Amino acid sequence: MDKKTYYVNVGTGEVLEDSTSLNYEFEITATDEEFDQLQELFEETDNTSQASYATSWLPWTVYYSNEANQEYDYYLTEVYRTLHRLGNEKTKRHIESMNILQNGV
Repeated sequence: MDKKTYYVNVGTGEVLEDSTSLNYEFEITATDEEFDQLQELFEETDNTSQASYATSWLPWTVYYSNEANQEYDYYLTEVYRTLHRLGNEKTKRHIESMNILQNGV
């Protein structure tokens, strides 16, 4: 399977082939199937963020007792786990420095 280079902005959920078309954070190489999986994770993150937003005013102690927040965190972590797996060395180092994949990479 052929792999292509993609440029990713997690905040906007964009994954593009042209590095000049967005302010990207991460560079990855992925097959079409891996690209599709990443897009699906971004869609799930977006879907759960809408439900999570409704409870964003809750104090920190209540945050994790809310199922919508837990789902959002799960999908966002999976996005970063996937980016780490597909990323170049700079991407991997950056994600590791964020300490968000505490349960292993």
